[in-house]
Amino acid sequence: MSHERSMRAAVVRETDRLGVETVLLGGPHEREVLVRIHAAGICHSDLHTLQGQLRATPPLVLGHEGAGVVVEIGSQVRSVAVGDRVMVNWMPACRQCSQCLEGRSYLCERLPSTTFSALLPDGSTRLRTQEGMALKHFLSSATFAEYAVLDEAGVIPIPADVPYEVAAVMGCAVVTGVGAVVNTAQAKAGRSAAVIGCGGVGLSVILGCVLAGLHPIVAVDTQANKLNFARELGATHTLHAVPGVHVADEIKSMVRGGVEYAFDSVGAATTIGAALDSARPGGSAVVMGLHGIKQPAAINPASLIYQNRRLLGSFFGSSSPFVDLPRLIELYRAGRLPVERLISARYNLNGINHAFADLEAGRLARGVVVL
Repeated sequence: MSHERSMRAAVVRETDRLGVETVLLGGPHEREVLVRIHAAGICHSDLHTLQGQLRATPPLVLGHEGAGVVVEIGSQVRSVAVGDRVMVNWMPACRQCSQCLEGRSYLCERLPSTTFSALLPDGSTRLRTQEGMALKHFLSSATFAEYAVLDEAGVIPIPADVPYEVAAVMGCAVVTGVGAVVNTAQAKAGRSAAVIGCGGVGLSVILGCVLAGLHPIVAVDTQANKLNFARELGATHTLHAVPGVHVADEIKSMVRGGVEYAFDSVGAATTIGAALDSARPGGSAVVMGLHGIKQPAAINPASLIYQNRRLLGSFFGSSSPFVDLPRLIELYRAGRLPVERLISARYNLNGINHAFADLEAGRLARGVVVL
C-alpha cells in the first residue's frame, strides 16, 4: 500500500456546504487502483446529495462520473495496468451474489451497505481532511478530485481515441438513458416515444431513442432551453410543460392514441402519472428519475389494468457495466452515439459551485469538470 498523498477535492462537510480544499488520500489496497482524474461529469445525484436528499450523508467528496489514467495498482489487480486510460464504473458489483450471478449486477447485494452509503466496496474510506476528519467517497468514486482510489471493478479500460470527458458522462447519464431504452423498455424500431424531463439523463434517453430507431420522439420539459437541446439531439416534437398544460393530453394530440414508450427522467409523482397516462394502450412507461424519490406517487390502477400498460422501473439503465459500457463506447466511436454533443459546458474544479448553480437553473445539457 502506497503512502498518503495530498490533493484538491470538492468536499461537502455538511448539507448545502460545498468547498474545494486540500485533502489527504490513502493509497490503493491490493485489489484497488489509483487513478489521476482528467474529467468528471456533473450529475443531479451529486446535487441531490449536496442538498441532503439521497442516502449518502456528509462529510464526503462528491463526484461519480469520471475518467482518467491509472497511476498505481494494488498487488492483486490484473484487469488494468499503470498507464491505462480508464472510465469510472460507480457500480462496482461483487459478481458473487445471487443478483450478480443472474446478470443483474446493478442490483448487487453489496451496493446498499457500501457504494450507496459512500464507502469503498471494502467498507472503508481512504479520504480525510487535513485536520484528520474522515471523508466518504460518494458512490465509491469521489471523482471531483485530482485523484481517486477505486476498486478494480470500478474501472473499465477505454481506447486512446475516446476523450476523457465523453467517457466520463458515459458512466452514468448515458448508460442510464440509453439503457432505459434498449434494456428496460427493449424498444422496437419504428415505435413512438415521449421523454419527460430533458436533463442529462433525459437527453441521453433521446440519444437512445434515435439509436433504437424510434419515431416520433416527443421531448417534454418545463424549460425552453432544454427543449432546444432535445431538438439538437433528435427529438422530432417538443412540448413546453408550462403551468396549465396537461402533458398526457398534449402528447396524445401529437401522437394519436399515445406513445408506445414514455420515459420519465424526473421521477416525481406528477411526471410518473403523466408518463403512464401518455402511453398508448399496451404501451410502457419507464421511470428512471430520482427527483421525487422520497415522495409517494399515486397511480391509477385502471390506467394500468384496463389499458394493459406496463410501468417499469429502470436503475442504471438495467445495464451490466462490463458488457454495456464497452458497447456504448464502440457505438460512440462508430458515430452512432454522438455523446460529445451532450456536453454543453466545462468547468475547472474551483468552478464547482458555479457548475451546480448552472445545473440547478437548467442551463446545462451535461456539464463536465476538467482537471
